[in-house]
Amino acid sequence: MNKRERQNKLVLAIQENRQITASELATDLNVSKRTILRDIQDLEDQGVKILAKHGKLGGYQLQETPNSYEIELTENQLSALFLVLNESQSYSTLPYKEEINAIIKKCLNLPYTKMRRYLKKLDRYIKFDHSEHLNLPPIFSEVLIYCTERNVMAVEYNNRTDIVTENVIFIGLLCDEGLWKAVIFEIGLGKTNEIPIVDIHDISYSFGKTIKTQDITVNNYQQFLNPTES
Repeated sequence: MNKRERQNKLVLAIQENRQITASELATDLNVSKRTILRDIQDLEDQGVKILAKHGKLGGYQLQETPNSYEIELTENQLSALFLVLNESQSYSTLPYKEEINAIIKKCLNLPYTKMRRYLKKLDRYIKFDHSEHLNLPPIFSEVLIYCTERNVMAVEYNNRTDIVTENVIFIGLLCDEGLWKAVIFEIGLGKTNEIPIVDIHDISYSFGKTIKTQDITVNNYQQFLNPTES
């Protein structure tokens, strides 16, 4: 049985059983549990919506409604989430304002009368003052992908008064007092740097050379701000 046949049987087994564990799938398909977990991740990368429920009665099941997720929250957790989303609208520079507004509206239209009334009180009697922030450009989402890939990228950006192009590896994203920056490793200089995302003009894949940067993260990149000594 090749990989595609196995993954097709895996999806069919989840559909038929509604909720099945990785161990049960491994037994049914005569492979290791690790292979099942790799197959599930591969299927998710292809767009198959697989839900994992933890606990004694847990297991895998397919999501019937595409792009729709259910999260179980207590009343206090839902109230906290509602307030955080409202607060974020006053200062957040994330490019998800429409999505956040949609979530807030859904909260205010919950079918649970008691909770709906309580959230409407929160919305009516609590106000967050707005402050102006620059909205992030669409390139924000692309940078997230590049941070994961760790490929060498050619980045064109504003460097003081000039526009420069550097070969870099994206390390992560940093939000500093509302200003989003890309944390990068500049290959030519052998050091890390911070670039405001609003200053980036273009990003493209560069040469295929591999540079080891897995020891650099958004939590320790400041150790690498100075050029390496030869």
